[in-house]
Amino acid sequence: MLLGVLLFSDLTRPQATFWYASLLAESGYGRLPRERAAFLIREADGTLTVEIWAHGSRRHATFRGAVPFGTIAILHTHPHGDERPSAQDRDEAARLRLPVVVITTGGVVAAMPDGTDVVLTSSLLPSSRGEGAEGG
Repeated sequence: MLLGVLLFSDLTRPQATFWYASLLAESGYGRLPRERAAFLIREADGTLTVEIWAHGSRRHATFRGAVPFGTIAILHTHPHGDERPSAQDRDEAARLRLPVVVITTGGVVAAMPDGTDVVLTSSLLPSSRGEGAEGG
């Protein structure tokens, strides 16, 4: 249970939200017909970094190879209107025993290895008042 709490805490850190917003921007905020994906990695000093996946097919991001050491989640965008984890996202979370995080303009939802979905944050779009997300 403690591991789940620590993991959830990492997935809701401002540093994680920065990476979510970066991937969403690379996907054209869900308007482009492609997913962007990355491994979210907790470095030895606690810093969160990402390893971006090479561009996959036109529609779905794919990765072949070993999951990098320190990976705490798989991140990927979904197109506009597809805001929840898919059955495949849930299956991968269970298989890899890692959260599979779905990033959309409507928010960020993680398919957890236990089969549950957890909302991590609401909209990642800058507000209409000109306020934007900061990260780093």
